[in-house]
Amino acid sequence: MNSIPGTAAAGHVPSSLRLVTIARLADILAELQRETPGVLSATLASADGLTVASTLSSSQDADKLSAMSGSLSALAGAMTREAGHGTPERLILESSHGHIVTLSVPAASGDLVLTVVTNQSSLLGKLLWSCRSTADLVTAACAAQ
Repeated sequence: MNSIPGTAAAGHVPSSLRLVTIARLADILAELQRETPGVLSATLASADGLTVASTLSSSQDADKLSAMSGSLSALAGAMTREAGHGTPERLILESSHGHIVTLSVPAASGDLVLTVVTNQSSLLGKLLWSCRSTADLVTAACAAQ
């Protein structure tokens, strides 16, 4: 069980991230969910798929989403490199129930993956802007540690 709501269990935290920083990251994700229409959850994971922070109430659900996000991010990177398109900025999945957006987030502690799940009421343009702003806040929070 997580010691601070919305944060990763100690075994999942990249060693260079401090607990204070992880709590700040959880606050940033909660703000994204609160301020962006249609956002159901936001999860931040290490590039290898370990949960750093999440708005999901179940750590098991957060861990599953983090693992899949890390895999999808790696696969998207392999596809864009193979196609000669460099590094992907984001991955967008659209369904009849909403969107899932995954972005790579550069951080001093190592790249992170932000995954945001929405319902059908989300507006893709607003969502992408909010995700980019959140990624910038995450990068700044990690640099300030």
